[in-house]
Amino acid sequence: MLTKWKQAVRDRIWHREFSEAEINKYIGHYQQTHLAYAKEKTLRDNAASGGAVSSLLIYMLEHDLIDGALVLDTIIKDGKVYNNFIIAQSRQEIMQAQGSKYSAVYFAQNALPLLRQFEGRLAVVALPCDARILHAYRHKNPEFSQKIQLVITLYCGHNSEPELTDWTIDRLGGSNVELVDFKYRTGHWRGELEARFDDGSHIKKPFSYFSDYRNVYFFAQKKCHHCCDHFGYFCDISAGDIWSPEMKNEPIKHTSLIVRTDAGARIIQQAVENDVLSIADTDIHQIANGQARTLPFHYNVSARSRVAPLFGLKINDITLEQVTFLDSLIALIALANECFSNSRFGRWIIKRLPRPVLKLYLYVFKGLESI
Repeated sequence: MLTKWKQAVRDRIWHREFSEAEINKYIGHYQQTHLAYAKEKTLRDNAASGGAVSSLLIYMLEHDLIDGALVLDTIIKDGKVYNNFIIAQSRQEIMQAQGSKYSAVYFAQNALPLLRQFEGRLAVVALPCDARILHAYRHKNPEFSQKIQLVITLYCGHNSEPELTDWTIDRLGGSNVELVDFKYRTGHWRGELEARFDDGSHIKKPFSYFSDYRNVYFFAQKKCHHCCDHFGYFCDISAGDIWSPEMKNEPIKHTSLIVRTDAGARIIQQAVENDVLSIADTDIHQIANGQARTLPFHYNVSARSRVAPLFGLKINDITLEQVTFLDSLIALIALANECFSNSRFGRWIIKRLPRPVLKLYLYVFKGLESI
C-alpha cells in the first residue's frame, strides 16, 4: 500500500503543469536556465549536486575576478555540528565548505559584519531570505554594494533547528563516541548522510534518515514560515538540485541554474569557455517540476497566515494568495508539526515514532501537497 501511494505521489508531482503566471510568481525574472556540473571530478565528489557553484567560485578566485567568497562552512566542536560563515580565499577553503547544510543560520548577525569588514571584491552564496537582506543593505549602501561581484542563491524549502541535527547524530553514534566529521548529504540523487566518530567508526545512512523528519516540518525554523522565496529572487544566479525522474539515472548529478542577470550570464559563459563547467540548456518548467514537491506550499504564505492564530502565532500575509480549504489544511499540518516538535511531549513522541509510520505520514502529507 505504501509503495503504491508513494508512486502515485511521485507521478502527480513529476507531471505537474505550471502556468506562466505561476512560473512568474514562483521563480521571478530570469534570462537563461541550464543543467550544469563541474568538469573537475574532485569538485563533484563532495558536492550536494553537481559542484557547479564551487566550480564558479574557484574559477572567479583563480582568474582574479574576486578576492573572496562568502560561504557557509561546517565545524565540529565538542561533538556538535555548527554552521560558520567564512570568506573563502582559496580553492581549499571553498572545497572544505562544500555540501548542503540544513540547520539555522543568522545572516544579518554573522555574515554581514564579515562582508563589511572585508577589503576586496566578493562573491556571496546565500539562502534566498539572506540574499533579500543583502539586497536591502546594498540598496542603502552603494559604496558597499560595489564590492559584491556576484550573488548566488541556493534553492531552499526551509531550514531546521539544530536539535534535529543533534538528535540525528546521537542516533548514529550513541553516547560513548564523539563526532569528528559530518556531512548532511553527498553522493548521487538523494544522497547519504556521513558521520565519523572518534573511535574510528564511519557511518553512512540514506539522507532520508534526516530528511523524513525535516520534510514534514518537525523542528522547522520559525522564520521560514514567513518566507515565500524558494529559488531566490534577489541574486545573479539561483542554483540547486533537479529532482526530475529523468535525471536519476544520469551518471553525473547535475545542478540546475537559473540565470537572472547579465553578470550571472557572463560568469557562466566564461566558465564554460575555460572548460571548468559543463552546461546544457533546459526549460524553466523542468526546473519548476524538479522542485514541485515543496514549491507551491513554500510560496503560499497566505495559507500559513490564515491558520497561524490557532497556534498563537502571527504571520504577515505577503503573497495575498487565494486560499483553499486544502491549502489551509496543509499549512495547518506543517505548523502543527513544527509546534509539536518544540514541546517536550512532542519531541518525546517524535523520537519514538516508528520509521514506517513516519514514512506513511510523510507520503500522506506530500500527497496532499500534490493534489
